[in-house]
Amino acid sequence: MKIHFCSFASENFICRQNLQKEFLLESGFSEENIYLLNPSNLSKDFYKYQPNASELNCFGWFTFKPYLLISILEKLKEGDILLYMDVNDKPLKGIKKYLENFFLENKKINILAPKTNYPNIKFLSRFHKQNLSIELIFSSFINFQPEAGTIAIKNSPHTISILWSWYYLTLIQSQELDKFHDNKSRHDQETLFILSRIYKSIKLESWLIYKIIGKGIRKFIKYENLR
Repeated sequence: MKIHFCSFASENFICRQNLQKEFLLESGFSEENIYLLNPSNLSKDFYKYQPNASELNCFGWFTFKPYLLISILEKLKEGDILLYMDVNDKPLKGIKKYLENFFLENKKINILAPKTNYPNIKFLSRFHKQNLSIELIFSSFINFQPEAGTIAIKNSPHTISILWSWYYLTLIQSQELDKFHDNKSRHDQETLFILSRIYKSIKLESWLIYKIIGKGIRKFIKYENLR
């Protein structure tokens, strides 16, 4: 089992992406296992459904994220781990070992992400407010939204199927967002939240447990530290 890393940056964030890479190397990641992605990695098929995707709308309202994660996983061996992080976040020493231990101890988990400290309803988009079931709306009040700026993925056919679901759900939402811009919601996170209510193989680590006992992947990340 190898641990890989990827990030995505537009031209305005390349310097931060390169700085993040330096901290990854210090944390024990190998150069050949680090994938620094940018808009040129988005294929014609991506723009076929989202011709207006650009930095202004977060490259299709964050649909770039599951799309590019799939493209990397398809190159990796089954069972390998891929860590994605936003380029503003600083990885700390120990994160690689934490992921190795976590996935060895939790063999039924395919996707790991930390929770935020706010309920999903706080940044729920207009689209999801109109389309979610009563059960999911209720769940949005009492369950916390995932932090999709950090996501660790164990490569498997099942995982890739989940990521395609994440992509297409976000794609459906993005078509309405093109008409009714909603910059307050976190479109990738609320869609990942829905998938976490469906699939037990998605583990969302509690923010509260981290704050109380310091346990979880958050221990090894300084969020927004590279701004």
